[in-house]
Amino acid sequence: MDEQSKQTTRIVGAGKMTTGSWPGAVDGSTTTITTDEIIDRLDDFYVATSFTAATRCIDGRHDPNLDESKLGAQMPGGAPGAALAHRLGVDSEDITRATFINDAETMIDTFMRFDLTPGGHKDDQASDGHVGCGALDSMEAIVTNMTDPRYVEDHKRVVKTLLDTDFQRDDYLRILGAALVLRSRSDEYFKGTGEVLDILEHRAPGSIATLEGTHKEAFVFVNLVEDTTFSSNRFSEAFGVQAFGYDLWRSKQLASQLFGFSPHDARYARFVHARVMLTVATLMTLTNGTQRLFIRLPDDQTIAL
Repeated sequence: MDEQSKQTTRIVGAGKMTTGSWPGAVDGSTTTITTDEIIDRLDDFYVATSFTAATRCIDGRHDPNLDESKLGAQMPGGAPGAALAHRLGVDSEDITRATFINDAETMIDTFMRFDLTPGGHKDDQASDGHVGCGALDSMEAIVTNMTDPRYVEDHKRVVKTLLDTDFQRDDYLRILGAALVLRSRSDEYFKGTGEVLDILEHRAPGSIATLEGTHKEAFVFVNLVEDTTFSSNRFSEAFGVQAFGYDLWRSKQLASQLFGFSPHDARYARFVHARVMLTVATLMTLTNGTQRLFIRLPDDQTIAL
């Protein structure tokens, strides 16, 4: 970012994701990079988003075809991941008859109707029916972990940190309840999840990236500065480690752009809550919680840690 942009943002270090232990395998404890180094330099790795660029996942692995001058915002699971948030937070249809494939198709069509480029990714090691996107391959586990009594309090703590004053206990509990219902029929709902990338590629050719290597993310970067996103390749090249990047501002923007919800609409708040809740649950499922969390804010915004 240029010097003027740097003066309008600030980076807040929020410590480790947890002092407990999460069920995922990715270990972020081995890096020697300090918190001060991240705070001092992170802004250099944020750029303006491109309206026509494909939506990216939060994955920190290397994308050999990533155009650093044309980056889309980052959300878990790319555009299809928004479908599950809408199902849990907003959709009033009977959840017992829904399927993820149908929900994802509807979400992809909605993106394209508003001239937004959906996106997703595979990886170079996918096998045994997996597509290589942790947020898509692990959706059933994500819902299970989000509703697991062992992790609920920790999950709520992180969600509350990210939403800050926007956090609403009633919305959190409502979405958790919907997730419990979905969990009871997860085999049916998530059947054929891997097909969603084929559907996405058919509807939006060229929108599927293929990432390289294994997960080695040491940090989680949550971005609240609108219309900016994380240059993941450049960061990895500079620091020698990976990082998850989540553009939380984009979840709020989608609630307004795709669904026409006012920020004062209860459905707006529930969609954003569901998106953040699923993001945290995704991180729980992929990592052991040793990653350090950093929040990027507009300079005039505060956050309680």
